[in-house]
Amino acid sequence: MQKLRQDFGERDTDIYVVTYPKSGTTLMQMLLYQMTTDGNMDFEHLYKVSPWCRFSAYFNQPMPSVGQRRIIKTHDPYQMLGGIQKGKFIFVLRDGLDVIASLHQHLLDYNNPQSDFSDLANRKMRDWFEYNKNWLENKAKLNILYLHYEDVITNKEQVIQTIATFLEIEMSEPLMERVLQKTSFDFMKKHETKFGEQPEPNKVYNNFIRNGKSGEGKQKFTEDQIIQYKSLSQEYQTESTLLERYFE
Repeated sequence: MQKLRQDFGERDTDIYVVTYPKSGTTLMQMLLYQMTTDGNMDFEHLYKVSPWCRFSAYFNQPMPSVGQRRIIKTHDPYQMLGGIQKGKFIFVLRDGLDVIASLHQHLLDYNNPQSDFSDLANRKMRDWFEYNKNWLENKAKLNILYLHYEDVITNKEQVIQTIATFLEIEMSEPLMERVLQKTSFDFMKKHETKFGEQPEPNKVYNNFIRNGKSGEGKQKFTEDQIIQYKSLSQEYQTESTLLERYFE
């Protein structure tokens, strides 16, 4: 992976999409692709226009370097990317309860139909806090715009304007209309083969683009697990208040 990154290099115009898995990564990649290009959908898969280093490394492929504003996906921990000196970062936060519930559904569909929810929740809850804490502390002072997934799906136009200001993109009315239309659930579901994993007999291929709603994950957790979630929020407190909305 290190060599892939070295070959790919760094540019001032790079845009890194950083998330804990199942936090709206694909939606943000597509949103940025629409904002920074003519929005053509003739690409085979999103990773051809918005590369993911781990995916390229797994399949022993080079990272495609396309577009004037390269859009780079990553779920990597802060320690692996803190040394980057060029580009801007968009970090998307999502309620940990919804994240874990979505991750469990993904595992059921793609990896392990017998996946146990309680076991997954107990393993991933602390991991989610640890991941976010390091990115929120941002000790290397990376240029990061922090967004909430919940705002992206409920107030998308305002979020797009915030992103446009951060990336210095001029948003015309036709461009805004196209971005909104092509990042809608219906549009992305229609083009699901360009976003999800490639089909295999043991995978539910038509369930990658899901209408991820806020607050539904909580229903899958026991009362004790929710108490643990709120307790961890105290243990992993930072100066940032960006996670507080999830523990009210």
